[in-house]
Amino acid sequence: MFHIIDDEAMLREVSETILTDYGYDVLCFESGNQYLEYLKSPNFAKPTAVLSDVTMPGINGYDLALEIRKMLPFQKIILITGNPDFRHHKEAAQQVCYTLSKPFNPEKFIAMVASITACHQLHQTDKQHAYPQVCSIDSLFHCPFACHQ
Repeated sequence: MFHIIDDEAMLREVSETILTDYGYDVLCFESGNQYLEYLKSPNFAKPTAVLSDVTMPGINGYDLALEIRKMLPFQKIILITGNPDFRHHKEAAQQVCYTLSKPFNPEKFIAMVASITACHQLHQTDKQHAYPQVCSIDSLFHCPFACHQ
């Protein structure tokens, strides 16, 4: 399961379509505030990863990543942005697995999701791989969580 947070309906739908076409389950949210409400609800289902836009009304993606990390210390988080804000990015980069720039290449997007899924599955089945360490599943990404040593 992947959670997608983006205030732009078209981008949310494109991301959802790409993921569902590859067999992934997806829940979508229109804002970071809406996601935080869901995160605190009794119906919350922990995802493999949270994929969030950065620039949104209300809480932005950088600050959302920090809030998610407070409640779910090992949650995998991906930020997607067309306008990186390096002041926020410096702090938030320590909280996220990956960042993607818009427009993103669908193949790169799926490769990143496959990498996150492989890491998630490894940690579900092999408790010897402790968090956090540097991920080496794919050299294109710099996930803060260990996958292979």
